[in-house]
Amino acid sequence: MMNKETNDWSDVILVVDDDDSMLRILQLLLQRAGYGVITARSAGEGLRLSETYGPSLAILDWKLPDMTGLELLRQLKLALPDLPVILLTGFANLEGAVSAIKEGAYDYLAKPMGNKEFLARVQGALEHDSRPFPVIGGRDPLTERMGTSTAITRTIEDIERVAPTDFSVNLFGETGSGKEVVAHAIHEASPRAKQPFVAVDCGAIPESLIENELFGHERGAFTGADRQQAGRFEAADGGTLFLDEITNLSLSAQARLLRVLQERVIYRVGGSTPIPVDVRLISASNRQLADAVSEGGFRADLLYRLSDYRIAIPPLRERREDIMHIANQFLVDANRDLHKHIGHFTDKAVQAMLTYHWPGNVRELRSVVRRAVLIAQYLIDVNHLDLPESGFRTQSNPLGESIATQMDPDSEGFSLKEIVRARVEHLEREVLSSALRRHNGNKAAVARMLQVDYKTVHTKLKAYGLGV
Repeated sequence: MMNKETNDWSDVILVVDDDDSMLRILQLLLQRAGYGVITARSAGEGLRLSETYGPSLAILDWKLPDMTGLELLRQLKLALPDLPVILLTGFANLEGAVSAIKEGAYDYLAKPMGNKEFLARVQGALEHDSRPFPVIGGRDPLTERMGTSTAITRTIEDIERVAPTDFSVNLFGETGSGKEVVAHAIHEASPRAKQPFVAVDCGAIPESLIENELFGHERGAFTGADRQQAGRFEAADGGTLFLDEITNLSLSAQARLLRVLQERVIYRVGGSTPIPVDVRLISASNRQLADAVSEGGFRADLLYRLSDYRIAIPPLRERREDIMHIANQFLVDANRDLHKHIGHFTDKAVQAMLTYHWPGNVRELRSVVRRAVLIAQYLIDVNHLDLPESGFRTQSNPLGESIATQMDPDSEGFSLKEIVRARVEHLEREVLSSALRRHNGNKAAVARMLQVDYKTVHTKLKAYGLGV
């Protein structure tokens, strides 16, 4: 039995499900969203309809009377290799997700799912451009850059809501969760988009230099100041200034920042002439500003000035359905940047990536994928990922040998120095990863725990793809 309601729509979606009530719900939901829909109750009927109508997207139930959804996926891909396919299942199944991705599914959803989430996945699939994976780029939709999970969809809605305003925005998220990406997105969607976007990592600048960095200095302001220099506020005039790790600002720097926000003028270090500035301020931290205020390290009056609007960015472990979506984009980018032609991730690699804790979030994922592309020859297998064992939710998911383990003394082609360095780096990365999780991404706390200075922790986290 077939139901066809297309009315010459540009996008026609094939839905195959033997559950009449679910089929009707999906059909109505898609039609109300403006899509043409053809429906089938068996795999065989779905194949015949796909040959007749050439749909833009196929949505398949996992359990069908004549074959599984995965088998139907394979058949559809033989006839229509560029057709994006979403598989639906009534149960959460990691192995099923791995198999679906390996066979070329665009997405995999467990029922029940929210209407908004479902439609976001559909839109993402239809905007998929028939290349192996979507490409990150400034002109792509936010969902293509950030994912389509329910958690990140809420963040995207916040971005779209606040971007057209001139509100100050405070971003809260763990290390590596993509705070600068969100700040960029707000700027790009704002009336200030054609003006400068200037980013400052307050945690990477010594306390003695931060005011000079932000406000600039006059000639002769201090020893070595042989010329006048503008600061970041002046550089961002008319545009957006993004202050990352803002809780690292000293109380004196906070006082000067508060004055700028109140008066809309800055004074260079060593200067007395007010300089008007027009900037939108976006700040970010990996801890709640209210907590920093209660601990006495942050001014309450500055918190209110910075937080006209607050956006929480979920960690990657809370949106696992986005992991392979983002990883595939990073794979395309790394292939282009490194002049490689790596095909895809093996099923073991996908399973490892879906079960890993990702303490460094999206930043760590990007670093892992780029390193794997550099090392791999054809496909990315689990041993190319070099994921710390401490980052897995269970120890029953063996990863095979890490890069460091492969470089044993019996291996040919590696010097003792290379073997030792690889093992030290592997251990160091595990220690930092564990410390980050323990302290919820607070780099200052990690530095205190490991008894090293903040700059060392910041540098190493960045090198290992665990920091922002």
